[in-house]
Amino acid sequence: MRSRFFFLLLFLLIGVAFPAYAQSESESSEETDPFINDPFFSKPLSELLGNNNKPEKTKTVTRTSDDTYDSTRTKRNERSEAHRFVSRVSLEGLDYGGLLESGPYSSIPLYNAYPTLPMVHFNRVDALFLGVRVERMQWYNNNDFLGIRNLSPHGLIGYSFGQKEWNYEAGIEKFLGFKEHILIGGEIYDATTTSDAWRVGLSETSLTSFFTGYDYLDYYKQKGWGAYVMARTNRLFEGGVSYNNDRFNSLQATTDWALFGSHGRYRANPPVDVTSGSPVDTISISSLSFSASFNPRQVIIMPHFTFSLTGNMEMSDHGFAGSDYNYRKYTAELISYFNFEPGSILKYRLLAGSITGDAPLMKEFQLGGPGSLRASPYKALPFGGLGGNKMILSTAEIQFGSSSWGHGGWIDFDDFYLSLFLDSGWVSDFSGENTQIADGFSDFDLKKMEQNGGIGLGTNFFRVEAAWDLNHVSRSPMIWVRFNPTF
Repeated sequence: MRSRFFFLLLFLLIGVAFPAYAQSESESSEETDPFINDPFFSKPLSELLGNNNKPEKTKTVTRTSDDTYDSTRTKRNERSEAHRFVSRVSLEGLDYGGLLESGPYSSIPLYNAYPTLPMVHFNRVDALFLGVRVERMQWYNNNDFLGIRNLSPHGLIGYSFGQKEWNYEAGIEKFLGFKEHILIGGEIYDATTTSDAWRVGLSETSLTSFFTGYDYLDYYKQKGWGAYVMARTNRLFEGGVSYNNDRFNSLQATTDWALFGSHGRYRANPPVDVTSGSPVDTISISSLSFSASFNPRQVIIMPHFTFSLTGNMEMSDHGFAGSDYNYRKYTAELISYFNFEPGSILKYRLLAGSITGDAPLMKEFQLGGPGSLRASPYKALPFGGLGGNKMILSTAEIQFGSSSWGHGGWIDFDDFYLSLFLDSGWVSDFSGENTQIADGFSDFDLKKMEQNGGIGLGTNFFRVEAAWDLNHVSRSPMIWVRFNPTF
């Protein structure tokens, strides 16, 4: 087992870290670094106070009498502006743009193997949670801790008034190499977290919980440690591997309070697993997680089109420090943006997943509700079951808005736009021989997919949507108020 772990780690280093150096020589250093994010709470104090006296870098361009050169330079500048804009296409709203914290949205995907909740939040299991966080490096937040170059500690300390206990995260990271395109780190933690951050923004669900009593995520306690290595190129590739040794505990709801409306709207928080019809309170999982992304920041590939592709694999084995489970979980996500006319885009997401072996409920697939099937009840799929091991989700959305000046005709998300969307989903709990990633997908049929459609109006920061169940058109629509884009 140790030899297998060694070869897996060696494969990642050769397959991802070496191209990080190779491509960095060929990619232009003049483009804005798309991996840089700048959440409010990671800014230097001097910048927050308006005392940033660092001189702005300028670049001198020698003028010539060649009009063709000037035209080429202008087009290059416009393209650079489009690069910077398109890299933010999906990073809008309250959470997805990393307005206050980087969170799991504008961060390295592998960070999702670690606790993800914000340092200030409100939900049905923690009630009010108050804490202080030092952000991870995120490819840009470097430090020289103790005078050691590019060594940066990070962590969180906070108190849950619902659980009546302290949560903590403590880790350290370091860049390797001259270009700082390889990152190693480790962390210990004991904190509430969730696997549902892709459905609804973390700060967004804190607002809906606090004001209206609707909490759209499920939670559990994660205690353990992990270590990871990650690598990137200048613009288009990112990957990494993480080893985690965790104990997960089920959490009960501790409050039904909301500022407006009646109490009792909160759902019960599900257990981490169910065995023979009985909930399980504590499980142990030791796992290896792999992540690889092409164009993870969605920089422009062609003037009016771009896409990103991300793949993840999580593997747990009884031989990994006595893990209770033996499974492989695979997910792949394709996201594309097509600017088909000034101020309008077609967004498309295809998300697929497969689990082989025996995985706990908290790792299984469920669809329904905001972020997936917007006219279906929360986590309604699979029907009649707790979770599934095969999943396909397709989301298409056309947005009609105004063109953003200087950004090549791409939509301006700060202005109002009208959206039409179609959500299609399928989840299966395959009970046959399930040892290969494709096992169980022979049962898939387009006719078996749940179809939801609807309309929305607003911005990426505030938007109202109405969604209808197209399989049962007589049902009333679901109305959503969102503070983030769906994807």
